[in-house]
Amino acid sequence: MGVAPARLRDVLGSQTSALGLVLLIALTWTGFTSIGGSGFLGSFNLYSIVQLAARDAVLGMAQAMLIVVARMNLAVGGIGAVCTSLLGYLLVVAGTPLWLAVVLVCVVGVLAALLMGFTELTTGLSSFIVTLAFLSVYGGGAVLATGGRQFQITSPELQALGNGTLFSPAICPLVAVAVVCGVLCWLLYFRNSLGWKMLAVGANERAARASGVHVAGVVLAAYALSGLLCGVATIMNASYELNVNAGFGADWLLPSFIAAVLGGVALTGGEISVAGILLAALFYDSLQSGLTIINVPSYWIELPQGLVLLAAVLLDQARRRRARPLERSRGTEPGTAAVPS
Repeated sequence: MGVAPARLRDVLGSQTSALGLVLLIALTWTGFTSIGGSGFLGSFNLYSIVQLAARDAVLGMAQAMLIVVARMNLAVGGIGAVCTSLLGYLLVVAGTPLWLAVVLVCVVGVLAALLMGFTELTTGLSSFIVTLAFLSVYGGGAVLATGGRQFQITSPELQALGNGTLFSPAICPLVAVAVVCGVLCWLLYFRNSLGWKMLAVGANERAARASGVHVAGVVLAAYALSGLLCGVATIMNASYELNVNAGFGADWLLPSFIAAVLGGVALTGGEISVAGILLAALFYDSLQSGLTIINVPSYWIELPQGLVLLAAVLLDQARRRRARPLERSRGTEPGTAAVPS
């Protein structure tokens, strides 16, 4: 079976979303440069923006893995706490080689997410309840296991990844990590049958099951990939923070949702824009940096963060309203997509 026309419309729609974000970023950079001076576009500030945006983009992809299948991962920070504690212990206490520590952290991220997936499927509870519960379980468990200990990471390779430069003094090597993750996600969703099945499950789970899709297996795969990306985000975060503890991940939830939803991932599932996620993360951290440069008090910065998330949700609803009449005019049920055989 060929790719459904609905998928072509989703791709074109995601490109429009990405172009809108490019324009929004340009306006943001122009505005903050006009207000705050040339320091906003200085190498030091741009480096800080892309350093954070790279991590937030990967967090957005982690969140998108479950949003695409009409679920959500409120425990991204909890998984991050577990993975950060493990990474600190392996590198600082156990003296584990970096490559092995990275592998183990990613494996634990996958296992932590799979446990949530199995819990959802066996109990029938919503992903909201399950992941919210595991957010506390993982976050509290990590603090309890480490006793709140700080781990000072001294790996020169990890430091080079998070604090080195790539092609320009304004570009952090973590950008390459985010781009590679983005390319792999794009290949998954638009060149791989598993990605197509994930989109189909998110668009209409009942129709996907009737088409022969093993829904439980697809959902577990989405959880596993989300956990893997949380593990990658942990390594990225640790590479520039270096002094890490179990409190890491406490502020991951909001940027993960903003990057995903503002980037064009439909909250109802079945749609994704990888380029949109990357650009939304860049916009979000540009906004944070600009507000800091113009001396907005830190307690006020949370206000625009919440407004950006609210705006992203409203835009998502507007996109879905526009899509419904178009789908009906073509004689298709809203939210359905063909699954390649």
